[in-house]
Amino acid sequence: MKATSLGLESATSKTIHYQSKLTRSLEHEVNNRSNPNSFRLPYLKTLHLLSVKFSSDESVAKLLESCEVLDDLVIKQTKDGNVMIFNINVPSLRSLTIDNSKGKRAYVEEKHGFVINAPSLEKLEFKDTFSNFLKFEHMPEVIMANIKVVCDQSEKFIGSLTSVQHLSLCSLTSKTPYPSGTLFFFLEHLELCTCSAGWTNLLTCILNDAPRLRTVKLKSQHGARYNDPMNLWNEPTVVPECLTMNLEFLEWRQYEGTEQERKVAAYILANATCLKRATFSTRCRNKYHRMLKKLKKMSRVSETCQLVFD
Repeated sequence: MKATSLGLESATSKTIHYQSKLTRSLEHEVNNRSNPNSFRLPYLKTLHLLSVKFSSDESVAKLLESCEVLDDLVIKQTKDGNVMIFNINVPSLRSLTIDNSKGKRAYVEEKHGFVINAPSLEKLEFKDTFSNFLKFEHMPEVIMANIKVVCDQSEKFIGSLTSVQHLSLCSLTSKTPYPSGTLFFFLEHLELCTCSAGWTNLLTCILNDAPRLRTVKLKSQHGARYNDPMNLWNEPTVVPECLTMNLEFLEWRQYEGTEQERKVAAYILANATCLKRATFSTRCRNKYHRMLKKLKKMSRVSETCQLVFD
């Protein structure tokens, strides 16, 4: 699709995919209108921006402002660009996919990343291995979120996902990973990466604040890639409601039987009264039988809990 030749402000197409060269012409049209407010894509439902190099933060904002009923947005960045903060302010958006993880980037000290304001958002797929800044405004409709980021400001985005039911999370976290008082009342399925130093603290917080949690999956997707010393498990002061009332399945991939992993496993097995199955697998085949023996010795409060070893 040729952006400038078709008069996009009156186009009726509901889906547009842009790659680098095509989007330059679109950006030129948006930025060089004598009346920028006249540029509109009133029927556009789906927009994919693939390897696009915008001229500035403002050019991204103008493009998205023109999409009045945008439902699905995909952004895949693979090259350095001039945008420092992607400000995604789209009230109608229901599905957002961002992949900012490929290609080589020069180190930048200035703040660079994403600010997302999408109050109607229901599904979020976010992978970002470069940004040092990330902020979500309140997202009361998000049901499913898959987030893999290196940004260490989890308090600026995890707390916005209070309606989430399925949460997959890989992130550096601080001692307070999200604002105090946050409640994940609808969360039933949690997948947590154990590659960062603060994962045990994050797990404790979510166990305390997700009373309906039914499934917990732990796995090390990247190994302990952060060089910080691993924090030891500090178990909750009071047994979380999800353990006494709802947790049914525990799945632990890449279990290595370290001291803190044993403590986490022992605590869950000893307190999850409704647990039906606990599955463990390991990459350390030479330690398999020793780890298996230690797991079997752990006390299980649920008499019907089945231990499974892959």
